[in-house]
Order: sequence, then structure tokens, then C-alpha cells
Amino acid sequence: MKKNLIKLIMTFAAAALVCLIYSGKAEAAVKTMPDGGLFDPSFYAATYDDVYKAFGMNEALLYQHYLLCGMKERRLPYAGYVYPTVPTQSISGSDSKTVLKMPDGTLFDPEFYVKKYPDVVAIFGTDPMLLYAHYVYYGMAEGRLPYEGYQASQLKLTFSTTGAIADCYTVDDIISGVRQAAKYRVTNLKIYDHWSSGVSAETLPVLVTGQLGYVQNVYGVKRITCSKTLIYGDVTNLIIETDVTLKF
Repeated sequence: MKKNLIKLIMTFAAAALVCLIYSGKAEAAVKTMPDGGLFDPSFYAATYDDVYKAFGMNEALLYQHYLLCGMKERRLPYAGYVYPTVPTQSISGSDSKTVLKMPDGTLFDPEFYVKKYPDVVAIFGTDPMLLYAHYVYYGMAEGRLPYEGYQASQLKLTFSTTGAIADCYTVDDIISGVRQAAKYRVTNLKIYDHWSSGVSAETLPVLVTGQLGYVQNVYGVKRITCSKTLIYGDVTNLIIETDVTLKF
């Protein structure tokens, strides 16, 4: 009787321990790591049992595994993460034929990145997609350059009681405007896109909404929509105006 009671207690204890472990693994909370990266250790452990068996719930070790191995293996750092895809065409007229126009409008030269940052190559290799993923989620915040001669946008939003205004002259200005609006939790953004940016009325909404992946991951934006796109001015100073709504 005593032995049966002990077995019963041990069984319940073991079951409770298993529940505790898996409930800990199931909790989803994306965290900003010390280096600025986004990572959900609970999701990572629950999704990749081989990693969990090796490192348990040690957040630092799980994140280190992701940086050193997981990214190369296309493992997800958190639920819903999508690795950037690299298009095959380069920018026409560019001196460097390796400068690519990414889906979100960002320009990136993987060959330049390899030569400029051997520390990144030592961890992520030379796969253009992984290098671009590093730049978007880590390198940009670290001040690394995406291509030779890159000049960061100096755009500054003009704020009002109803939202903000972005006066844009380059593609980088447009991208910066949307990302700044997300950073400052602006829900209504008006973009004035001057002809020198090379962005048409058809491609402007695509470029704007293409920022959703980044601002969703970093600032929690749920949706981006464009409306009331207008074109006015003359051929020397054509302006495309659009209203952008960000939903948090």
C-alpha cells in the first residue's frame, strides 16, 4: 500500500513537472535582446525540440544558437517571422551591378557587405538572403552600410495635431518616413513624394505598404494602408501625395 502511494505521488510529480516544462515552452513573448535583435526563447524551444534538449530554457544559449546556427538553418526566431527574399535584378544604371532593390525598396549590395563586414560573414556566411536579413534586423541599428557610398536619409517628419508629414526626395526618404511614423506611433502620415525619388504613383503605395514586415516586427504595427493618392505640379516639380494610415 505504501509503495503504491509512493508510486502515485511520483507519477503526479512527474506529470506536474512535464506540464510545467511544456507550459514554459508554450509561452510566447518576443523580446528585444541586448544586441537589439528580436527573439522569443519560449517559441524557439517549443518549436525546435533538438535545441531544447541541448540548452533547455536558457535564453542566452537559445539566442546564441539562433545567431550561430539557427539563422543559417532558416529556423524562426519567433512566431510569424518571415525571412526576406532577394530579387534577382539589379538597379539599372548603377555603377555596382550587385546593388539589389529589395522587396521593401531598400538597396543592398551583398558583395560589398561581405568585404566590409568579415565579422558578419564569419557567423552568417555569404548567402545574400542571410546577409540582407542581418542588415535589416541588426546591421541597420548598428550603423552598418548596405552598399558603398550609402547616405542615410536625413528626413525629419513634421508633426501636427492630426498626424505627421514626410517631404520625400528619395526612396530612402519614403522608407524612413514610414518607419519614423511607426517609431513615434503616428497613425496618420501624409507623404509628399517629389519626382526626383523616381517613385511613381503606382509604385508609391507598394513601397509604403512593403514596410509592414519591418515595422510590424519592430514597432508592432498591424496594418498599413494608402489612400487619396494625388498627382500635381509640372514636369520639373511633379509631386505625388498620399495619405498613409498605420494601425497598431
